[in-house]
Amino acid sequence: MADLEQHFLTDPEALAWIVAELGPRPGERVVELGAGAGTIAQALSREVGPADLTLVELDPRLAAGLRERFGAARVLAEDWRQAWRRLPPPDVLVVSLPKALVPKVLAAVAERPPRVAVVAVAADDPPRLPRGLLRTATRPLPPASFTPPQPFDAVAWVVRAADGGDGDSRAIPRRA
Repeated sequence: MADLEQHFLTDPEALAWIVAELGPRPGERVVELGAGAGTIAQALSREVGPADLTLVELDPRLAAGLRERFGAARVLAEDWRQAWRRLPPPDVLVVSLPKALVPKVLAAVAERPPRVAVVAVAADDPPRLPRGLLRTATRPLPPASFTPPQPFDAVAWVVRAADGGDGDSRAIPRRA
């Protein structure tokens, strides 16, 4: 499954920034699309209980590891599109999917936006935000932020629903 771009965010400062920007609260529905090895889920589980986590991971080996590591979490070993159609809208969303899928995920998220989402995007080829979503913060994620290092620079976007958003991803360019 080498084509799944399996690079796991392991930078402790970036993980702490994501959790702070998401501000998850106990009892909120937290979904991670592309949960991988569970590094982001681990950081989130310090704020919400594992029972509040839904982890979606296509790779069955990684999904099995997530089940072992987060026993009370709901782990779905399936494509993000299947899970997204069946799940109730989350309060908090993390998107850690290959860069080619991000535009499709953002379009789906725009139809049912969470309270807040963090989406990893390629720094050199960021997708356009669909109408109704607004980027409110960013954080660079250089290749060394991941294990193994990614072959490109990424950026974490904090995304929220926008009233009458125009699809411009530069609307509020606050930086960490």
